[in-house]
Amino acid sequence: MNVGSRICTILIFTLALSAGISAQVSLTGYVTESGRPLDGVLVGIPSLGIKALTATDGTFSLYNLPTGEVLISVSYLGYKRILKPLILDSTSLQTIHFELQPDLLQLSQVVVSATRSDVPLAEAPVIVSTISSRTFETTQSLSLSEGLSFAPGLRVENNCSNCGFSQLRINGMEGAYTQILINSRPVFSALAGVYGLDMIPASMVDRVEVVRGGGSVLYGGNAIAGTVNIITRDPIESALEVSLNQAFTDIQEPDRTLLASGSLVGSDFKKGISFYGAHRDRNAWDANGDGFSEITMLNNYTLGFDAYYNPSQRSKVKAGAYGIREFRRGGSDFELEPHESRLAEQLEHQLLGFNASYEIYSPDYRHKYAFYISSQFTERQSYYGSGGRVIPPGETPTADDLVALNAYGESDDAALAAGVQYAFEISGNTSLTAGSELLYNNVSDVMPGYGRSIEQRVSTLGNYAQLEWKTSEKLTLVGGARFDMVYVNGQYNLGADELHEAGTLPVFVPRVAAMYQLAKGWQARVSFAQGYRAPQAFDEDLHVETVGGAARFVRLSPNLVSERSNNFVGSVNYQKDVGRVQLSILAEAFYTRLNNPFVLEDMNQLTENILVMEKRNGSGAVVKGINFEANAAISRKWLLQSGGTMLSGKYDEPLLIWTAESEGEEPSKTTSTKYLLRTPNVYGFATVQWNPIKALTASYSAVYAGRMYTPHVVNSETAFVEIVRTPRFLENNLRFAWTQKLKTKSAIEFFAGMQNIFNSFQDDIDTGPARDGSFIYGPARPRTLFFGVKVRVK
Repeated sequence: MNVGSRICTILIFTLALSAGISAQVSLTGYVTESGRPLDGVLVGIPSLGIKALTATDGTFSLYNLPTGEVLISVSYLGYKRILKPLILDSTSLQTIHFELQPDLLQLSQVVVSATRSDVPLAEAPVIVSTISSRTFETTQSLSLSEGLSFAPGLRVENNCSNCGFSQLRINGMEGAYTQILINSRPVFSALAGVYGLDMIPASMVDRVEVVRGGGSVLYGGNAIAGTVNIITRDPIESALEVSLNQAFTDIQEPDRTLLASGSLVGSDFKKGISFYGAHRDRNAWDANGDGFSEITMLNNYTLGFDAYYNPSQRSKVKAGAYGIREFRRGGSDFELEPHESRLAEQLEHQLLGFNASYEIYSPDYRHKYAFYISSQFTERQSYYGSGGRVIPPGETPTADDLVALNAYGESDDAALAAGVQYAFEISGNTSLTAGSELLYNNVSDVMPGYGRSIEQRVSTLGNYAQLEWKTSEKLTLVGGARFDMVYVNGQYNLGADELHEAGTLPVFVPRVAAMYQLAKGWQARVSFAQGYRAPQAFDEDLHVETVGGAARFVRLSPNLVSERSNNFVGSVNYQKDVGRVQLSILAEAFYTRLNNPFVLEDMNQLTENILVMEKRNGSGAVVKGINFEANAAISRKWLLQSGGTMLSGKYDEPLLIWTAESEGEEPSKTTSTKYLLRTPNVYGFATVQWNPIKALTASYSAVYAGRMYTPHVVNSETAFVEIVRTPRFLENNLRFAWTQKLKTKSAIEFFAGMQNIFNSFQDDIDTGPARDGSFIYGPARPRTLFFGVKVRVK
């Protein structure tokens, strides 16, 4: 069908419709790319909740539209989004044509993390980096933790060779400085955060939005290093995707993953549901043949859904739920019970998450009200112990046997976020966002064999407001603040040490930001924000490490006070299409001043089976540096993305890591450092995607980590610690995929490749049951072969 006949068909259809229903306004049209009709394009009016998909000939129709001005949106994956104002008149015929342009870098996508409302990426007043589902696929990232390294400033590190505990660092700062959200809700609790980055499968993630620095106090004042917002899959069209990945760690230990996702959408687009699931079964892996694992045995099941229903054009109801069940174990003697092993760290987690929200617009669409509630419940059964053995029948257990038998623990955690948000479009250039929310966390952690127990409740009543003012076509200003009332009630016991804290902490955190259009394609942004961390809010301390056969815990100093921060970020970015090349370049400078930072100092032997470090307030610290990003899309054949970080992190005064009491007139022995530990001065990533022909995709990715300082317990009897400077690492990965169409909208893909091709891996890992489990750095996996198949049905 040529363009002329297509327009005639649309005109006849529209006239017939208008004759039958004279009171309604309809909009019809078609969408093409280089004159070729596109099917499956989403066309709609976001403010009215009206949507439609184009047919195979590129045509669409929208019904029941009001008269007056509306903003029509046209979006399609891989193409630039079109937002066009249109005047609808009941007396005129409305037919329109849209010509889409490729957007391989996805620069026109909408993000929510910048201002807590939908805004095109290029118009966000603070820089938002996104990690798309395409990046997860290109890099063969099967879980959230595997894909988070592919954004500027982000680095995922493995912190324990026994249990695989990992954490995300943004701009060099450890995981506790980052606010992790699920669909913009802070329910990713402290307990779940210890192992949760590995638990979330790629099939659950639509994209990840990252705001570096403290420029997002709308989500919580403890977003000091930044905010990571995990956006789950929204139902857009009816489809199903299933993939099976078979990998072999070090080309010997199997690691099998089954991922599935899909969605069902009503023909009227008033309702829809998306669902996802995953199962991963991984064998443990021993790097040096000493009988103790460096990669844990893992068995994970995940299932969840997200759904929406539009009761009217001005309202939407959303709800979702997910469940995760995971078993992991590291150490030795996997055929035995944990307490019979020479060394075992075993975790069984069950996570249940729920969320619901209701949004409604006023009749003039200038006021928007949102009500939401989200929760996450976590149960954990744990074992952290060493020195076990199989006790012969009839033999009386020794003292060491009893210690091993009693190293089991149990943890329960409940996290809740509930609130209301109001948005007011004061004028075309000015908008206000304000809200109140209650954040609640209750954690119980008991390990009777070590005499440790934690009972802690933290409640935060937060109120926030933000004003965004576009003063001209070039300048946008943002100012806002958050006021939190934090109530902490905690009982912390570790052997003979007992500490009870209860009190209320009022905290005010401001935020200002500005964006200026320097020239066509050039944008400059600056922001300042403050942040805080409450002194008794446990985070990574709920992870237990086994060092020298003893369990290492963290206790709180009785004089601990809250930590505060001041963060400055300035950036310049350039985005432009040059012929068939799409470019995006970013340079970003950051400076964070930490006052009274939480530090772990002075590791000592509390008992024969317990090592302890104390969380205290340091004198201060400064983290500063630059992030950069350079992306290019050359026609449809080449896609290049890269980013990196150069930083410096130092304490005002040296941090005391270890000390030994002096004997007689001998001076005390100490180990200290002025550097932020486990923070490389340089790290980064790169990905290259090549499509020589339509069916074949070749992908290369790399992750680089420079040298850094890390602690190492070299004497388990005295807990003597030395500071080690690590080597550099470069992890290279390759993936090849062949896609064969089955039907018009269905396809099967066969893929294969290798991760960490040159086996860039730590070569000085401790051996034996007395090893330091936290002395692990570099890439999280050795050379790994993988292959699999993916089926997509629409």
